[in-house]
Amino acid sequence: MAEAKLNREYALRIVLVGAMMFGMCVWSIYDGAVGWPRQNRILEKVRPALLATNLTAEAWLERDENGASPIDAAFRAAGEKTPSKLITKIGELKVSESVENKSALRAGQAQLLQKTLGEEVYSEHDLKSQFVQAAITALFGALAWLSLALKARKRFAADETGLHGSGFGGEIAYDDLARIDWSKWDDKGIAVLALKSGACHKMDGWHFAGMTGIVDEIKRHRPDLDEKK
Repeated sequence: MAEAKLNREYALRIVLVGAMMFGMCVWSIYDGAVGWPRQNRILEKVRPALLATNLTAEAWLERDENGASPIDAAFRAAGEKTPSKLITKIGELKVSESVENKSALRAGQAQLLQKTLGEEVYSEHDLKSQFVQAAITALFGALAWLSLALKARKRFAADETGLHGSGFGGEIAYDDLARIDWSKWDDKGIAVLALKSGACHKMDGWHFAGMTGIVDEIKRHRPDLDEKK
């Protein structure tokens, strides 16, 4: 008798995918509930010093010979680390050296810079998006593990009397087979059985180890269905 059941290598990959999804879920919840609100509180603490200094975006980010910048110094003086997203936001306001009318852009930059320093690093929308992301990743993680649990219960078997097991939906006599779609067997290890009743059953050699033995039994009893005939 030939038997096929859940492939351990495939199962391990799905377990890891589910774990990764749940890990992203936890990380998103942490960012939305703890990490990002903390960044907002840090900026709120340093904001008065930043707004009291009339520097351009370029000046805030300019580094000295020691690799330190005024924005880092301001946060360091308060015993804090500069939020990386704030640096990104300020960097987006820098005026390119190739621009001709710099004076007009500088005026606009000053207003945008004051606005950037005066608002939160992460908006309410940003925080809510982390919880949405957490829900989505948790859903995908649960679906991955659920699909694995359902596949783990399936069994395929073939012997002298026919095909058996939950994977085939019960008992199938070899004479009940009408045709087999072999188009994906060589590349993906997938073959689809079509019964005379009209029902179809997929045999997946990647998800279920031992499926080659099932296929060999089918070919032995129904050589007329062999794709090479």
